[in-house]
This record gives sequence, structure tokens and C-alpha cells, in this order.
Amino acid sequence: MNLCSALGVVPGDVVAFAGAGGKSSAIREIATELREAGNTVLVAPTTKMLIGEADGIGPLATSESLEGLISEAGKAISGSGAAVIGSGLLSKDRIAGVEPAWFSSLSRLADVVLIEADGSRHRPLKGTADHEPALPATTTLVVAVGNIGAFGKPVGEENIHRPALFSDLTGVGPGQSVTANAFARALAHGSLRSIPKGARSAALITGVEPGDSMAHASVVTRELWRMNVRRVVLTSIPEKGPAQTWLP
Repeated sequence: MNLCSALGVVPGDVVAFAGAGGKSSAIREIATELREAGNTVLVAPTTKMLIGEADGIGPLATSESLEGLISEAGKAISGSGAAVIGSGLLSKDRIAGVEPAWFSSLSRLADVVLIEADGSRHRPLKGTADHEPALPATTTLVVAVGNIGAFGKPVGEENIHRPALFSDLTGVGPGQSVTANAFARALAHGSLRSIPKGARSAALITGVEPGDSMAHASVVTRELWRMNVRRVVLTSIPEKGPAQTWLP
């Protein structure tokens, strides 16, 4: 089973990825799988995204206006089948986010839209701020992402983005170990706490390999099920080659 099928991504979906520890890698993998299946794909941040995180997906199209972005994105997709879009460049290596309201129009350009909806500063897990994630109202699937490498690690800046918010949500204080319940709560009650009406939800646990990490991810999965997150996917996404994916 590939990652796209495991998460239940289908043509017509607007999929938003929130959390930490592998959003960009998951987006690249799913974009590749969709294109290989003959689908067109649009990728965009609603906050910001590193250009390097979008490498290999397709050409970059930007515009400060919705009309301009529709035009530029349409040209890019028609030539390659996939495009990465933004409202501009924040710097030479950062793409500015697209207004969530624009996706009601932009989603018509592609079979599937994949959105990076928040940031994590490359930490494996995060505490979610009040303004996060930035989700379009037209989102059909929200995927909460966390890397199992954070399991058992101490709460602090090295392992958690916004550790104070993580502690407030989970009750696990600074320096204490991330438990299965805390990991699951960060996804279920952080990244998935306010999804658009009618949208589906899923949790994606990254960094999973056969062995200890698989066992740890299984314990987290049970906690997620108790929190009514029914679709949980475990994956390892290598730098080269297809993702390894499991449904617990």
C-alpha cells in the first residue's frame, strides 16, 4: 500500500498537513504517487515553505493576486502536471503562504491540492498555537503529522516546537519524557482540534521502522484511537525510493 492510498487521498481532495516531523516529505511522496497515477497536483503553504522542501514536485509559480496566481499556476500545471505555488518569495529560499480563502478557486486547477498548513522548525513534534493550523474552509482531509523519534525524549526546544504550548496541552512538563498519551494528544487535540466542517481526519506517524519505533508507534496509535482518531498511518519516508507504509 502506498502512502496516498493509506491516507485515503482521492481526486477532488484538498489535503492539509499540520504538525511536525515530516509534513514536507509526506507531501513530496504523495505528490509523486498522485502524478504516477495520472493525477494533476497543486502544492502550497498557507504560512510559508522552504523552496528546498518543494524540490522535485514541479515548477514554482507565485503572484500577489489571486487572478495572477491562477494564471501562473495554470501554466505551470499544464506543462508538468504539478506545481508549487505561493503569494511571493519571503527571501531567496522561502515561499510566502497563500491566503486560505483563495483555495476555493485554486483547487479547480488540479485533481488534488496538498497544503502545508503550519510550521515546526524541523522538530519532530510540536505544540500548536491558537492561530494554527491555517486551514482553508474547502479542506476535505486534515492529516496530523508527528515523528516517533520524539517518543520518550525530554520536552524542550531540541525536541518540541513551542514546548510551553505542548506542556500546557499534554501536562508533560519541561524535561519530562514525551509519553504515548502526550504524543497522541499533540496530534488529536492540537493539529486536529478545529478541522473544517465535513472534513475527514487522519494521523500520520513518521520515522517508523520495524523494531522499537514500530512498537512505540503502536502504543501511540492505541492512544489516538481512544481519542477518536480512527485513521492512523505509520510510515518511513527515505530520501530515495518509495515510502514504507503500514496500517496498524
